[in-house]
Amino acid sequence: SMRAWFTSNHDENTWNGTEYEKYGDLAMPLAVFSVTWNGVPLIYNGQELPLKTKRLEFFEKDPIPWNGKYELADFYKTLLTLKTNNSALRGGDAAASTHILKTSADDKVMAYVRKNGKDEVLTVLNFSRENVSFTIDDVNVSGTFKNVFSGPVKDFSKDKSFYLPVGGYAVMEK
Repeated sequence: SMRAWFTSNHDENTWNGTEYEKYGDLAMPLAVFSVTWNGVPLIYNGQELPLKTKRLEFFEKDPIPWNGKYELADFYKTLLTLKTNNSALRGGDAAASTHILKTSADDKVMAYVRKNGKDEVLTVLNFSRENVSFTIDDVNVSGTFKNVFSGPVKDFSKDKSFYLPVGGYAVMEK
């Protein structure tokens, strides 16, 4: 069996609030975590809008306000395409491994690399309430990675430094 990871669903939205009400600036890094960590991501209807403040009625018909503006559609499409195409993110694959990385700011960021053969995905998440400059100096990450959202390439043999704003994240593919 595999764990399912999510930041929202109908019950959570109704009873406990939207992911933005619950997590604030951490909503986006947690969404990245839910797709890149080992398991199955669950994406709920309306998360691509997003439903920042709308709590859906539980026992009443309460349609999602589809407005044609899907602010997070590209965000989720990028993550889910990466999960589909990169074997390092296959949940439950015995050949895949996950390594939590040592950083110079372990109390503020979470960094991990998932590997499967030649495929690797590096994820870095700012879980603090401040901007963070830090380095990743861990034997489990080396070589050149490309940021899947913004395109820049980082060669870890030359540069191990990172900067993430509050609510920041980086997902990089080897």
